Amino acid sequence: QVGETEIINNIVGYHIHQDPSPMLVLNPTLDMSQTWSKDRLAPMVRDTPELRDKVRDAKSRDSKNTILHKGFPGGHITMAGANAAASLASRPVRMLCCDEVDRYPPSAGTEGDPVQLGKKRTVTFWNRRIILTSTPTIKGASRIEQAYEESDQRRYHVKCECGHETPLWWANIHFDNHDPDTAHWACPECGVIVKDRDKMKLIKSGRWIAGSESRGVAGFHLNELISPWRSWGDVVHDFLEAKRVSDTGDHSLMQVWVNTSLGETWEQVGVSV
Repeated sequence: QVGETEIINNIVGYHIHQDPSPMLVLNPTLDMSQTWSKDRLAPMVRDTPELRDKVRDAKSRDSKNTILHKGFPGGHITMAGANAAASLASRPVRMLCCDEVDRYPPSAGTEGDPVQLGKKRTVTFWNRRIILTSTPTIKGASRIEQAYEESDQRRYHVKCECGHETPLWWANIHFDNHDPDTAHWACPECGVIVKDRDKMKLIKSGRWIAGSESRGVAGFHLNELISPWRSWGDVVHDFLEAKRVSDTGDHSLMQVWVNTSLGETWEQVGVSV
């Protein structure tokens, strides 16, 4: 919960208002696309005057809009499911927004990889934009991991008062005696400590720094340590609980923590016989 879906919401809102374009928002399933349309898109349009005047309500008598397709002056937005090949075989689009790509099926029916099918819809636009977002899953089998490795691999670096810039790593979060209330960040260069209550001041000092040469693709890695909705103590609490369960031999909770809190892929260590 660090705002990745909200990024897509803002992209859609911007292109309805400022730069009208044909758009495709792709979710793992058609049901999830319907939920996004009802719970995310509809409230955004309803509560934003600049959008409300451009997108007709699906219930209006003079509207041709549906839950999964909405028109506006100069463009339209179609919502599709990665599990339904028919929903991907639609009109050309300039903007392709793929959310939670690690939850997509390997193939949309018998048609092949849904991300590639979505990309095919953009080929007629020289100024196309393709956005992939996801919580990662299993190392080596993660779409978002592969996409990130093919990008310029930006990570969010925070700046210590000593001037040193470093990514907001889990390795730099410390706590005492298994107590989440003592969670703090320590600069790996000078050792200065930033307590949880001063977290947002440290985060506001930061910036994105690329870790690889630009290949024409911008990639951003986010983890829960940057989230304004969760404290470092919350993340430590979840880690300690996952570790307690993991020590019994059940690593499922630890995998959830690695995937959702750290935003990293999970790699199960095998046992050699």
